[in-house]
Amino acid sequence: MVGLENLLICVYWGAPPVQALRERIEWVERTIASGRPVALFVVVTEAAAGQLPGRAFRVESKQQAEKYREHLLFSASVIEGTRVTAVLVRSFLRSLATVAARGIDVRFFEDSADGALWAAEQLEPHDGPSEEAILAAVASLRPDPTAED
Repeated sequence: MVGLENLLICVYWGAPPVQALRERIEWVERTIASGRPVALFVVVTEAAAGQLPGRAFRVESKQQAEKYREHLLFSASVIEGTRVTAVLVRSFLRSLATVAARGIDVRFFEDSADGALWAAEQLEPHDGPSEEAILAAVASLRPDPTAED
């Protein structure tokens, strides 16, 4: 994950550990303390297909959403892929968000370019990062496919 101005960008290529959520708290609180609202941009790569977060992750995520709700502008989630699994995951998450978001603008996209364009437009009045900066940050967080494990 990386904090880019007032946008927290997270890229997952496997089931995300709960520690990833806990590590972002310092950045979120520092950004809020500076007087800026926070936004989330999450990318779930095709490599993570079928690897859902565990119970501890879901509980922590819900607790953080409640704690920081009034400071959160939006959550944009990119579930990459056009396969049936990705389409079903986006549909399922969209229906959950309708119930759980309660006042938070939550959007789902199939690719980072569409999500970055939308996020940059939403952040423009809040001096947020550009579409290009968001895409560059996402690219920097992706695992190197040529690297050895």
